[in-house]
Amino acid sequence: MESAMSRVSGGLGKLLSRLFLLVWFVATCYPVVWMLSTSLRTNADVVTKPWGLPRSFLWQNYAEALRKAPLLRYFVNSVIVSVVSVLLIVLISAMAAYAFSRLRFRLQKPLFYATLLGLGIPTHIALVPLFVLNLRLHVADTYLALIGPNVAFGIPFGILMIRGFMLTLPRELEEAAEIDGCSRFALFGRIFLPMSQPALAVVAVFAFVGTWNEFLFALTFIHDPAFKTLPIGLMDFVGEFTTQWPLMAAGMVVATVPMIVFYVVLQKRLMEAMTTGALRG
Repeated sequence: MESAMSRVSGGLGKLLSRLFLLVWFVATCYPVVWMLSTSLRTNADVVTKPWGLPRSFLWQNYAEALRKAPLLRYFVNSVIVSVVSVLLIVLISAMAAYAFSRLRFRLQKPLFYATLLGLGIPTHIALVPLFVLNLRLHVADTYLALIGPNVAFGIPFGILMIRGFMLTLPRELEEAAEIDGCSRFALFGRIFLPMSQPALAVVAVFAFVGTWNEFLFALTFIHDPAFKTLPIGLMDFVGEFTTQWPLMAAGMVVATVPMIVFYVVLQKRLMEAMTTGALRG
């Protein structure tokens, strides 16, 4: 009797979990479906039936979006800012994580915890000081005005993630390399950096998504159209009296593709990071 009840409760639990996952899947995918659908409709159709499906697929909306706004220029700006920011975040975080996990020096723990305080600083608080700093350094309306804050706010998470991974690496490898005469820079570049690729991939993905979608800094620090990024450039489709929803949705689709490609490229490393964490946890 008890075994029958346990089987019934287990089957009910599986049913509820699968139902929850199905609802979660629909809730996650629907915004993407709505965005694709909106990009292929007329503006009048979107306004009258915002949740409807396209009657005909207007692929020319993408060409119209490229014609009415310099999306390619915005796209290039986003690529430059995101790629440089991600490279700096990963490199600086990896070097700092190596120092905090493998070296011994005075004030090591206080400095590490002070670095982690950056995780609790809201970007809104730093907005005015950063704006004044950009003006005084004469870097407003440049790529540096966006790269600097993005790197500064991305480093604390990168250090936390990579340091935790490096602490799990066997110390015997380091000792063997030191016996062979390997320097600290060689240890970092030839051993710890390659072995930490799963953690580096996680940091890179989070940094890229955050930088690519960044809106507040770009809105505040960039006024020259030549340096606008995609999130700000899409506001060109918002007029005083009307919004061109299909063209904006088309631009959003264009802006979403690089994030998907970036994730797919690093998917293997992300799976390695999750598997390694599960096995070592």
